[in-house]
Amino acid sequence: MLLNLNVPALVDHPLIVAETRPSKITKFLNALPVTNLPETSQALQEELEILNRQKVTPDTRIKALETYRPAIISVTESLAAHYCSAPLPLPEQDKHYATLANTLWTELAYGYKIALLDLEAKLFKFGGAKPLALCLHRGLDALRMQIEIHYETYRAQPSSLWNELHQLYALATTRGLAELEVDDPARKHKLAISHVYKQALLISLADPQHLSQRDIKLTCDYIARFAGLAQLQRPETVENPAAIFLISANGDKPPLPLGKRLRKIDEENDLFLLTMDLARQIHQHIKQSQLGPFPPEAGLPESANQPRYHDLLTYLLRQWGASPKRIYNRTPKNDGIELVIGLPALHAILYGKTLPETDATPGKPPRSSRWQALNISAGGLALRKLPATEVHLHIGDLVGVRISHATHWAIGVLRWASHTENRHLDIGIQMLAPEAHSASTPITNDQTTPLLLLPEIPTLKQTPSLIGGPGSYSPAKIMDLVQEDGTSKRIMITRLIERTNQFDHFQFSAL
Repeated sequence: MLLNLNVPALVDHPLIVAETRPSKITKFLNALPVTNLPETSQALQEELEILNRQKVTPDTRIKALETYRPAIISVTESLAAHYCSAPLPLPEQDKHYATLANTLWTELAYGYKIALLDLEAKLFKFGGAKPLALCLHRGLDALRMQIEIHYETYRAQPSSLWNELHQLYALATTRGLAELEVDDPARKHKLAISHVYKQALLISLADPQHLSQRDIKLTCDYIARFAGLAQLQRPETVENPAAIFLISANGDKPPLPLGKRLRKIDEENDLFLLTMDLARQIHQHIKQSQLGPFPPEAGLPESANQPRYHDLLTYLLRQWGASPKRIYNRTPKNDGIELVIGLPALHAILYGKTLPETDATPGKPPRSSRWQALNISAGGLALRKLPATEVHLHIGDLVGVRISHATHWAIGVLRWASHTENRHLDIGIQMLAPEAHSASTPITNDQTTPLLLLPEIPTLKQTPSLIGGPGSYSPAKIMDLVQEDGTSKRIMITRLIERTNQFDHFQFSAL
């Protein structure tokens, strides 16, 4: 099989000879300043760049890479802890951390791809299939990590990334290695090559632009545990395309729902990814979560017992069980838009008061930001950040939206974000209500918790509802609702509508 992989040029007589002895590399790694992430990352990058630009035997290269790899996994996890908790657009330091992590995985991928090409070029292949399988497994894993970093920073993947993933898996299939399990001591598991490939496919199909960075991490964790339930096979005639996704193995794109394909299926090169068994597992986990804490044998992390994990599972079931459809058509729009972000700011601006000391400078009114509207539909709108606009936002944020000539604030939720190639930040907002009123509930004699009251919309058969901070929802909870005119009534929470990392949205009834 002819491979077309992106690797740096190799030199015969380098000015600096790469260190390839595992004992010496280990000594270098032990001396790294682990508390200084940028310095450690830079040192690792420099050593990998030297190694990946000179000729050494495949066996020697693989041993060196295997020695570096655990340190790269550890360092990039530490880097991710910073940029995955940062607001959007990413601050410069967090952007730098993401770049460092991506560069390390890029260099590691280079190394395994070079070794793979050298192994394939050998006329007589000694050592059996083990070195080839190792390079395929590690190469796929490094490419997958690059994809995850781009999703976690809401940026488009560079060209050739998906094409190389498809090439490596195709080679594994051609050599009969796709289902071979490869030991991975650095990650403390043993996985089939196909499992690593499926991990990359499934995170793409989870539509990560609609997830918070924390939920992207949780999704990657879930995929790592259960990707084996998804199946890869050659195309065949199907009556129902639900839970079937098309992989263009000769292309440079992620998979897409079979029902959304725009061309004839290439039966020789295309692949189907079937996720019905994975969807059944998610459904089973959702049912378990309704009965109480997960037992250890469920194979889920401790965070699975938190309410937001149930919501994430429901989201993944929609993504992998049947592809969601757009309800409303979008139309282009160029109006200037004002945005207010967060429940405290929205509550303050609706109530006409200043923000509390914990949320802004004392005595200052909440600030709105100006955005360009890209398109608007009945259900939402896409916006682009203007160059002078300074904001900090996260997927799942509650937002107030006001078109420049309007006088009221509509309420929505930030559903997706994307950094474009020319450094624009685009976001998508789903509208929840055309207006809202400030409200509150007492927690002590002199303290209240802010709420937003979303009024009834008879034409949409939408009953009144409330939005509060995270954790404000509790089944059958009784509370006093103080409205903006000062009137108070006792209510009982009846149904959870939605829960994000930033707010709870629920229905209620008067008592």
